[in-house]
Amino acid sequence: MPLARPTEKSITQRYVPIVDWLPKYDWGKLFRWDVIAGLTVWALLVPEAMAYAGIAGVPPEVGLYTAPLALLGYAMFGTSRQLFVGPSSTVAILSASIVGPIVGGDEELFIALTSWLAIVTGVMFIIFGLVRMGWVANSMASPVLDGFMVGLAHVIAVGQLDKNFGIESEGVNVLAEQWSILEQFADWSWATIAVGVVSLGLLFLMEDYLPKIPAALTVLVLAIVLSAVFDFESRGIKIVGEIPAGLPPFGFPDWPGLEAIADLVAGSLAVVLVGYAESYAAAKSYANKYGYQVDANQELIGLGVANFGAGFSSGFVVDGSLSKTAAGDSAGQKTQMTGIVAAVLTVITIIALTPLFETLPEATLGAIVIHAVWHLIDFRKFTVLWNVRHIDFWLAMASFLGVVLIDILPGIVIGIVLSLLMLVYRASFPHGVELGLIADEAGHDTFVNVEDHPEALTKPGAVVYRFDEDLIYSNAASFHQQGRELLWSRTDPPADLLIVDCEQMSEMDVSGARELLDFHEELASNEVAMYLTRLHGQPARLAERAGIIDAVGQENVF
Repeated sequence: MPLARPTEKSITQRYVPIVDWLPKYDWGKLFRWDVIAGLTVWALLVPEAMAYAGIAGVPPEVGLYTAPLALLGYAMFGTSRQLFVGPSSTVAILSASIVGPIVGGDEELFIALTSWLAIVTGVMFIIFGLVRMGWVANSMASPVLDGFMVGLAHVIAVGQLDKNFGIESEGVNVLAEQWSILEQFADWSWATIAVGVVSLGLLFLMEDYLPKIPAALTVLVLAIVLSAVFDFESRGIKIVGEIPAGLPPFGFPDWPGLEAIADLVAGSLAVVLVGYAESYAAAKSYANKYGYQVDANQELIGLGVANFGAGFSSGFVVDGSLSKTAAGDSAGQKTQMTGIVAAVLTVITIIALTPLFETLPEATLGAIVIHAVWHLIDFRKFTVLWNVRHIDFWLAMASFLGVVLIDILPGIVIGIVLSLLMLVYRASFPHGVELGLIADEAGHDTFVNVEDHPEALTKPGAVVYRFDEDLIYSNAASFHQQGRELLWSRTDPPADLLIVDCEQMSEMDVSGARELLDFHEELASNEVAMYLTRLHGQPARLAERAGIIDAVGQENVF
């Protein structure tokens, strides 16, 4: 799908995107689909939020407290139409690991610091967005994002398997968790497996043969009804059980002291790194799918407001949920109205509807999550990368293996480090070519790459050298070496003139200027002249100030 042409927006529209899209919202065409998607995501959100609260080390109801303001905050300030921001297992794990060492065994302080972590994380997100740190998202190469997304989807799917086998799995990574499931073969609940398999089968069948019917919502309602009628719990099938009711206490938690807040600031950076990588990867993936753009800087602000809102309502940290984003998209989500609908439904649930979910089988919930991320576990991406460029394949594979074999945070760090190393490598070994003359279709002489056009004419004793990058510190030595090698290649007769084509140089720094001067002096000592052509813009101004023009001679600059 082609990208829509961006339109000029006011400051308010840029920083509060709902001001831009809500007045244009087509209630007749879009609202029905957003409501269905909102119902689907809400049905996943309620029991999952309870479970993730346990992962974060706080009471179950805190998961419900987390959702409404987080959903509304992102709907107002985020730029993705599909991304669902709310409680997730990824940042819930981080929250527990950050808060736990600070509080020891003080349960009340644990709950307070958990909410403070969300508030501090929100502030950090907003600050990074305002100072336009969204470029960090571009520090991960596309193959790295592909590998991370496949790995993350794999982790989420495997994390649901214990629900479908009726056991408790554990392990330091995905492989260990899978092995833990196999080791407990004797304890598998076959009734639970049957519920999970039937639920998953119905989801795929409805997707293929009844695509217009919201499969996840239909299967969930059917499972709740059957569980109540046939008393699944008495047959050993785990159900969600009782969900506490009541609105959250809004406001800042009790002040824990500056020392504790300082510790949370350090921990919040890890949440920002993991949460932003996961959220932006999902947002960008769906933006590409539907042909629009997400603003990396505004995404930071949107996630910041969502986290601040979650903490202000006594919740824990949030980020973009890959599983619920996929579920909402599968159900037909069109805009962030889905998030608003889910927020309203969550508030209603907290007040009056918690009993509806008590008989929901956990196996069905796990099946819905697995189905939602199934299409993201696309190993064909690796095949495409291998066929196109091997090094990009290995970048994706390293990110994938980092997530699967170690953990999510190491997987992100590995991806960023490899992306930066590849960037430095490419900058350090740029492309430089010798040019020759060839007649184009109109009969005009044109300079072309001699390597690509062996028939191109070159002048005896002269080398035309085009450097296809900026001349900066990271590649200055390579510029010098490539030019020297081109001169050495001319032996019959030896070259006594090097013409440097500077057309591709849009920037030159002091290191590049010094290397160019050194190269000129080396050539002069060997009675080889240097000419500069098409020197323009910033490089031309720097060359003047650095004395390059005087050294080469104004008459030799064209």
